[in-house]
Amino acid sequence: MKPSRAPVLRQRIRHTTWILLAIWALVSFAWVPFANDLNFTFFHWTFNFWMAAQGSVLTFLVLTIVNAVLINRWEKELAQLEDASAD
Repeated sequence: MKPSRAPVLRQRIRHTTWILLAIWALVSFAWVPFANDLNFTFFHWTFNFWMAAQGSVLTFLVLTIVNAVLINRWEKELAQLEDASAD
């Protein structure tokens, strides 16, 4: 592992955090103004009801899992790089 990889990992962590926050904001707020237009059937419910009842929560859970897996992996690599550079 190269010590020059540390800034790349830090940038990747920040970039991933911003992307996941943007997805969170879209799922939370972007579909609400168009809820009346989203009246198609999705899993035997209308899409606007499904997003309000289950879709948003399931998306948040997926975002949390993706965040935990990716960031933990990169922070472990970053800690190894910092330990290697300290020696």
